[in-house]
Amino acid sequence: MGIAFSLGSISCGFADTSSVTRYRILDFLITVPLFFLISLGTEAVFPHSIVFVISLTIVSFSLFMLAVLSPRLGAIGFASILLAIYAMLLHIDGRPVWLIPMWLTGGALWYIFWQALAIYFLPNQESKDILSDLYQALAKKLTAHDHGFIFKSDNNQLFITSAQLRSQIAGLSHTLESRIHQQFTAGEDSAKLQDIYRFLTVAERINEQTRLMYFTPTSQLKQACPEWLEHIHQANLKISQYLAQVTVDNVSRIKMPEINFDALRQHSVNPELQEEAIAAYAYINKLDIIYLSLQQLSQQTTEVKNTGLIKPIVISWKWREIVAKLTSQMTLKSSYFRHALRGTLSLATGLIIVRALNLEFGFWTLMTSLLVLRPNLSMTWTRLLQRLTGTICGLIVVGGLLHFQVSSDILPFIFCIAVVLFFHTAARHYGFAVFFVTLFVFAGFSLNGQGDNILLPRLDNTVLGVFLPLFFVSILAPGWKKKSFPTQLTTTIAGYIRYLDSLKTYMSNKSDNVTTELQRHYQACVVNDTNLFDHWMGYLGEPHRKSQTGEHILLCSRSSNIILRILTQVNENKQSLALDPMISSDLDSAISSLRELEQTLEKSQKHTELFKHISKQEQLIYQSFTYIENEIYKLDNHTLLQLLAKEVNLFVSAIQKTTA
Repeated sequence: MGIAFSLGSISCGFADTSSVTRYRILDFLITVPLFFLISLGTEAVFPHSIVFVISLTIVSFSLFMLAVLSPRLGAIGFASILLAIYAMLLHIDGRPVWLIPMWLTGGALWYIFWQALAIYFLPNQESKDILSDLYQALAKKLTAHDHGFIFKSDNNQLFITSAQLRSQIAGLSHTLESRIHQQFTAGEDSAKLQDIYRFLTVAERINEQTRLMYFTPTSQLKQACPEWLEHIHQANLKISQYLAQVTVDNVSRIKMPEINFDALRQHSVNPELQEEAIAAYAYINKLDIIYLSLQQLSQQTTEVKNTGLIKPIVISWKWREIVAKLTSQMTLKSSYFRHALRGTLSLATGLIIVRALNLEFGFWTLMTSLLVLRPNLSMTWTRLLQRLTGTICGLIVVGGLLHFQVSSDILPFIFCIAVVLFFHTAARHYGFAVFFVTLFVFAGFSLNGQGDNILLPRLDNTVLGVFLPLFFVSILAPGWKKKSFPTQLTTTIAGYIRYLDSLKTYMSNKSDNVTTELQRHYQACVVNDTNLFDHWMGYLGEPHRKSQTGEHILLCSRSSNIILRILTQVNENKQSLALDPMISSDLDSAISSLRELEQTLEKSQKHTELFKHISKQEQLIYQSFTYIENEIYKLDNHTLLQLLAKEVNLFVSAIQKTTA
């Protein structure tokens, strides 16, 4: 009964995705009866293999497709499939058909009970945890930019490290912003929620400043001004340490570090090193802006105003609309349909194999397939490796516990601790979550006297379970990153063009609406550039990748990031932009260059050797990187826009010379 309660709680945890209290109540009202019916149906058809396979195929496909209606319903559908598999694992012939469904549903109710207590005594705790992770990621990013003050820095590696953190920060910011958006639009408001929103706003401002903090002192400057650089490094370190530990709850208790930025700026530098010192002063200025932003955190909460741009969340339950939504997605062009088809085929095939071979604990195969399956090959392969690693490490520990014949008095503690750590790591570190759930399974089965029997079946079924989704993702639109990268690159360039067009409008009309629109286009540029880098990360996660192709994709990603950095500097200086013929001409030239690049990429989108051709101009492009990184801080708007056109023209030339 205890195992069933725990598995029901775990399933309910996967279904609980809303941040709004009344939506969570609605989700629980849907989840509980659905859980009971799904597990009851599983018990009813379990003895009949043919009926079991047919019903699993129909029901799992339907539950997967719930994601078309809303992400929350998609999560409930996923959790219901998982619960059905748990019911298979717990089935024992001769038990009343309603017993396991009652236990599993009781576990879901147990989860809801504890969540109700958590909501009452620890409101917004999930959002606070995400915010804490966000500030820790910002601290790591700030530290990464400071690496060159101490060690010899590889600019390419610095870009990769910074981009990885930028991607992590973007994901955390988006998740937290969505949660706050849901709560505000649902009418939930509190001083603590407003504090979280204020922290998020400051985090976004800090992240934007770190995008321009690329300064690596030369050996000459290190020899001439070691104390000055050490003081800058210490200032950076103090701010990073503060960032890493500050939270909404402790901000009033943590002392803000004392930093004298005026003294840092007043340091005298030899005339021959003056140009390089300008970049150091720019770095200090960015640190100062971040410092001033952090000082706002300990101030009183400001009122969060609804700008009218946020639209209320509306849930429609009209059957015609539901049917129309579902039928419109019944095509292989739909990512929802492809994912549901892959999942259904993986589960149905797994069930047929388990029944045909009569595998012991064979339903772990289905559970593994469900949890490993992701929307594309890259994500599925990464998840597969995490699943295997977590399972093998967990089984090694289980082997040790069996060898030393751990006392049955200790097993309940292992059981409870493993469940808690699973919930803590499930959304952040899947490999660790698998490790802890393996310990949880061992402890649970050991309490039933079956602990000695799970080692080999767990490993065998995990291997089979990870193979099935990988196979079906490979044959059903795997989403190879190499093939999709040119499309994302074109989308990114188009976003840069829209930003510059909006900037032209802003120069003649600096009203609030135009300013908001300009900032929206700028944020879209940041998102597109992050997605571009994520394609490279995704390619590294694919099997049978080629290192040379990875280098080509990285080269394009870094070139795009250079363009974004120029636009970021222009965006910083936008208020000083005047509508004069010179700036207007520079903007037209930059837009024209970007449009030429967009057209060139569109012609080459299906050219599988595109990045190989670009790499033939690799040395020339990297020289351009070095120049921009060294010069961008001391350039005015006119020169920045000229530099942008030059960078784009160089990129276009690299493609055209090798694809002609």
